[in-house]
Amino acid sequence: MSWRTMGCYVWRTRKPHAVLGLGLRFLVPLAVVLAWAGWMVGQEGWWIAFLLPLFSGRHNAYVGQTGSRYFRDNQHLYGDSRYGAAGKAWADLDPKVYPLPCLFPRSRWWREVCEKAWILLLLPVYNTEWNSKNPRRIKPIKAQQQRWARNSNSVKKWAPRAARVGLYAVLTVAAIYSGWEKWF
Repeated sequence: MSWRTMGCYVWRTRKPHAVLGLGLRFLVPLAVVLAWAGWMVGQEGWWIAFLLPLFSGRHNAYVGQTGSRYFRDNQHLYGDSRYGAAGKAWADLDPKVYPLPCLFPRSRWWREVCEKAWILLLLPVYNTEWNSKNPRRIKPIKAQQQRWARNSNSVKKWAPRAARVGLYAVLTVAAIYSGWEKWF
């Protein structure tokens, strides 16, 4: 058994309000390429491209620890009949799970210590324990209300997304036609 199959893990999900769930795997290389291209052409504000990953459409949703990642992943996504629990409220946000390094993954005590350290470091949004200092934290009842709102097929669901896409399109066209030097 390795730390990839047991130990600590982080779930990263699309932000509920994000139009595009672009992850850091896409945004960090894009920021490097844009900064390099701006530097090569002599653009003064080339370093601003490194701020692009801050506008990622994904965030740290949940940090946890387990002795078996396979079963724990299924509990989060689909629920568990053994305990009568439904899937998590954030399971519909295109979640992706990543293993986190854990010192001694077979020891439950060490897994809990590492989990608490990762929660304090990554500030996940949906964790309820050890996460009281996170200003972006979402309480379980609020997460469930957000899930119900996402499940309802109403104008309230699609209108903000359409407005956001329109705003992005207008800003992109304005930046292209007005020249990039005015923006930096």
